[in-house]
Amino acid sequence: MFLQPFRKFSKSALPALAVMLAAVATTPSAAETKSPWPGGAEVAVVLTYDDALDSHLDVAIPQLNEHKLPGTFYLSGARPSIRMRLHEWRRAAQRGHELGNHMLYHPCRKSLSNRSWVKPWQDLDNYTLEQFVDEVLATNSMLEAIDGRKQRTFAYPCGDMTAGGEDVIPELKKLVPAARLFSDDGQHKISDRDFYRIASFDGAEKNAEELIAVVEAARENHSLVGFMFHGVGGDYITVSSEAHKALVEHLAAHPERYWVATMEEAVAHLKREQVRQSL
Repeated sequence: MFLQPFRKFSKSALPALAVMLAAVATTPSAAETKSPWPGGAEVAVVLTYDDALDSHLDVAIPQLNEHKLPGTFYLSGARPSIRMRLHEWRRAAQRGHELGNHMLYHPCRKSLSNRSWVKPWQDLDNYTLEQFVDEVLATNSMLEAIDGRKQRTFAYPCGDMTAGGEDVIPELKKLVPAARLFSDDGQHKISDRDFYRIASFDGAEKNAEELIAVVEAARENHSLVGFMFHGVGGDYITVSSEAHKALVEHLAAHPERYWVATMEEAVAHLKREQVRQSL
């Protein structure tokens, strides 16, 4: 009985009907095309900086502050700039920058290639899981003493995710809301619920055009795009201050395209959006 209404169509009308049905089937839904980011921005961008370097305070933060954009600075507590420029890091946090957890001693796996610089007491292969957890907790406490915040994200030193051969992610999930890695395109898809492998693009030695191309490539997917920087116009594993400035200026010039946030802000927003879309 449910097929009866369709008998009224003539044979000549059927091709047109087929085209209409195909168009409906292939048209993206509102949920698929609508951006999940604040203000309708097409992309969320997170600028991250590792190792608590002087060039972050001298170059990166002034460039960000000029355009009122936030950054996420993953601090290793034993770095000299923490001791010698503590008030500047506190002021950076007061300006809206996130101070993230990069552990106290920046431990890495010495057994991997090109790791001869790793000292025995920094060797993650020799850490116990309990030792790893204790160091993350100690770093969180140190950072809270600087910025007064109880929650912050984490970045894996050297991208290593094991301690003494054991996966650290189950323990990290109890300690931090998200953890950053790196990838070729820096994109974390909006449907991806794994927040302990957040992608980031390594900006070292890239020019302005290459950096800007990364955020432009993400517009179609409405992705969260992360950048990982070390030295900015100095220190090591460096991006030039000119290239970094050009990226910052491009982001600031197009707020309709890019929502620039700290990692903690971006992840918190995406988690809420995923819950909303699942209802």
